[in-house]
Amino acid sequence: MLPWVERPTITIDLADVRRGRMPELPADAIANARALFAEVMASIPKKARLLTYWLAVRTRNRFGREFKAAARVIGADPRDIALANLSYDLVVGALGCSTVVLPTPDGPVLARNMDWWPEEPLARASYLIRCCEGNDWKFTSAGFPGAVGVVTGLSSRGFAVILNAVTSPDGVCKTGYPVLLHLRRVLEDATDFDDALAMLSKQRLVTAALFTLVGSKNEQRVVIERAPRRHALRWAKANEPVITTNDYRLLDQPVGGDTWDLERSSCSRYGRLWHLATRKPAGEPPTDDELLYWLTDDEVRQEITAQHVLIRPASGEMWLFVPRWLV
Repeated sequence: MLPWVERPTITIDLADVRRGRMPELPADAIANARALFAEVMASIPKKARLLTYWLAVRTRNRFGREFKAAARVIGADPRDIALANLSYDLVVGALGCSTVVLPTPDGPVLARNMDWWPEEPLARASYLIRCCEGNDWKFTSAGFPGAVGVVTGLSSRGFAVILNAVTSPDGVCKTGYPVLLHLRRVLEDATDFDDALAMLSKQRLVTAALFTLVGSKNEQRVVIERAPRRHALRWAKANEPVITTNDYRLLDQPVGGDTWDLERSSCSRYGRLWHLATRKPAGEPPTDDELLYWLTDDEVRQEITAQHVLIRPASGEMWLFVPRWLV
């Protein structure tokens, strides 16, 4: 039996959501989203609710109607929905991930694990969320009902963007933009790969992040290493994979012993993915099953791995899987 299970797709019309109307969702999707939301909120201090006023000002309340619509589905306070979408900025150490991008004759293929606590509720709540405006597809994300921000997404404009967590000696920037909501903004607003690269590089952020940006051409593969106010670009070499785990390779490393669990495992996961990705001759692309076996390899998968994602930006295809044992 395969160690992964493919997840279904939910289509959401953003125009309807902004008018206060959420789509009809399966009962189990709502129940699992509520269970995940409860776990996420348990990790966020109650006093953090004051940040929702800052969030409304910082984002010019761009997402306010979506927070309210999600709150009606989950049965929660819109302020708590807003806080849940700040979870990366507030609890960065709980989000890991391993990402590999390969060149193929048909354009890049991207495979990634999302390592995030709480892994079991997240896996059960996970869906491909296909967001449209009427009949026009805008973007797809590996998310769950009620998620407004994005961790893994594919834009209709021919690029995908992936978040991996990292810690930075620069600390937090109180005037920065929240990371998950910025990724959502990039997927919606960027006109193409180059525009997305500029948005991911230049925007001041609340906290550090690693963005893997992949276009429809093999030369459009780059890791944007971000501190809140600084960035470095790690471009792909012609026939080599691009791999991202949870540490900087160009920007400054944290000083001293202040490393977190996923960072400590980053080098071994990076090395294992490099070994797996370079075993095949150049020009011989891996199958989807091969990519999924890489992601479920004992030296790549973490205890908190909750999602496996495959994306082919050139063809606009994206698939979401979760570990079978979690569901």
